[in-house]
Amino acid sequence: MSIEGELVVRIETAAGRVSRASARADRPRVANRLFAGRAADEAPVLAGTLFAICGRSQAVASQAAVEAAQGDAAAADRTAARDARIAAETVQEHAWRFLVDWPRLAGLAPQVEALARGRKALAPLLDAGEDTADAAPRREASAWAKEAILGMASADFLRIDSVEALQGWLAREATPVATLVARLLAGEPALGASDVELLPYGDDRWVARALAPAIDADADFDAAPRWQGRPRETGAIARTGGHPLVAGAVARWGRGAGARVVARLVDLAAALEAAGGRHGAIALGEGSAIAWVETARGLLVHRVTLEGGRIGAYRIVAPTEWNFHPDGAFARGAVGMAAADTAALERGVRWLVSSLDPCVAVRYEAGHA
Repeated sequence: MSIEGELVVRIETAAGRVSRASARADRPRVANRLFAGRAADEAPVLAGTLFAICGRSQAVASQAAVEAAQGDAAAADRTAARDARIAAETVQEHAWRFLVDWPRLAGLAPQVEALARGRKALAPLLDAGEDTADAAPRREASAWAKEAILGMASADFLRIDSVEALQGWLAREATPVATLVARLLAGEPALGASDVELLPYGDDRWVARALAPAIDADADFDAAPRWQGRPRETGAIARTGGHPLVAGAVARWGRGAGARVVARLVDLAAALEAAGGRHGAIALGEGSAIAWVETARGLLVHRVTLEGGRIGAYRIVAPTEWNFHPDGAFARGAVGMAAADTAALERGVRWLVSSLDPCVAVRYEAGHA
């Protein structure tokens, strides 16, 4: 099994409806085994190469955690450069869903060429050094997003403040993404809506005061994290929940696939407009620290302890473990979905899983109660 492993999704049906849903992340908990004993400066390189998905965010989280544990506060320009890389990676990940993965799920033609152009435009931002402040690549990425995804400048898209205004955007724009979103929202926008509350946006004090003690006290927190005793949902919908369009979508359809799709659009536009505030780190004592990154999929946390310049302990809590907690957004959102048509049920489950965007491959299983 690879370091990423896989997510095993199982659905059980009874009387034509989903009676039980579960998700199990079958991936090795090897972060501590792989990192422990290595020199501290090896951690960011290892984190960036081990994880194929959101590798830059993993590397930033590791670098920030190690620096904080060493008592090295990152300079403002370094922090800004890292935030910019995280924002660019967020745009790329969202674009992949809108242009390739979700069209395939909807039976539409994937926009592979448009994604390739986007990856080329974003590459200078993704690969920029920590002393780079060239605005040209940012302008090029914004121009590509306007043409391929939003149909307008990202700042203008962020002014869309209601579901009704979004419907106007869908009617006006002829981009493949607008066609895709219109189809999704005309179908079952409330698909998989759950009552699982949202995880707060990353913040140094909150992560240090709430998450660090919880991680330290629970050897299994990495696999099934909770906050205030309950599972939470993380991701674009948690970051953009205060935007009026996202709030309106949640009020109308609940926290399900439709609202998550809308949140992804808002999050993509926001990442193009402003890159700041996407990561942080705080020391928890000599040689001890925790770092967080708001990745495309949600909150990523790295917890590190150093001993004599080497890594003594290392833990990673990824967004997938929040969203696919045994009693989390997927498990609770899937229960009650209509199951009379097996093919339609499978499509619905795949949409629900994709709206929560696991960072691992998915294997589906079905059964009957």
